[in-house]
Amino acid sequence: VREGMSEAEANALVKDAEKAEHKKNMLFQKSPDWEKAADCYQKAAQIYRSPAVKKTDAAVYAFDKASACHAQCGARFFAGVALENAANVLRDAKSQKQAAAKFVEASQMYLLGENVEKCAESLIKAAKAQVEVDADAAIQNYLDVITLYEEHEKHIYIADTWRAVLGLMLRQGRNTDAIQLLSRMFPTFRLLGQEDYLYKAQLSMIVVQLSSGDTAAANSSIDKFEGLVDCPEGRAAMELVEKFEEGDFERVAELTKEQTFTLLENQVARTARSLSDKCKEIAGDMTGAFEVAPRPVMDDYVPHKPSAAAQATAEEDDEMDDLL
Repeated sequence: VREGMSEAEANALVKDAEKAEHKKNMLFQKSPDWEKAADCYQKAAQIYRSPAVKKTDAAVYAFDKASACHAQCGARFFAGVALENAANVLRDAKSQKQAAAKFVEASQMYLLGENVEKCAESLIKAAKAQVEVDADAAIQNYLDVITLYEEHEKHIYIADTWRAVLGLMLRQGRNTDAIQLLSRMFPTFRLLGQEDYLYKAQLSMIVVQLSSGDTAAANSSIDKFEGLVDCPEGRAAMELVEKFEEGDFERVAELTKEQTFTLLENQVARTARSLSDKCKEIAGDMTGAFEVAPRPVMDDYVPHKPSAAAQATAEEDDEMDDLL
């Protein structure tokens, strides 16, 4: 955008774009010039978003129109770029939810153009835009990226995304979803020949299961994860579960400070460090369950005093016994 361009110039460009959209040929038939319209809307949008003008709504409108015109030309990549620009304007204006929705629109446009990488990139931007205002929606954006890469056999690109969403799930207390995600990643690690990542993910699952107090699930995981017991992560998992079940929270605290646990994903490592408190809490609950209520003190015991009527009846019964 040329320095010093004004809102009036942007408005003029929008009018030129509208004329190009409604252009007719010599026979008065509709013959839109979509390329010219897209170019005019694009230039107008850049002026509207400039610091000198800063008209957010007008900029978003112009970028949306530019996207639609590009799509009419079959230029889906440029249509997606225009929608991303609209999303950036909304994000800069702190309209995070609207920005996220626009990034999702851009991702759909890129997918129509069979550009998987740009589609995923826009979904990740959508997640980041709304992570502070709607964590559940952000989690779904990340999961959609994983699905996209799985369906297009681009598993190698999943790494950063699964880490981001795992951390977010754990911060939100969505442990069941975190366990499902870790399980979902096992085939990817096997496919890519990443055994180290596989064993770390399996140990991570056991950590999350214990953080939920589910020792039965943790033991079941150790039994069913083939090859885990033969590696450092497996041996660490077995001792962790054993000491957790025994209520040995001090040893649990020592174990989770070891490198096997500190090298797990950041949020998983934090979860592991909290296991000693969870272990202590559960051990305290179990101790309380077996405590016996104290017996009443005899000095406080007040004997039951019979009523006058009951006393009189008892005396009559004694007299009858004497007569017999």
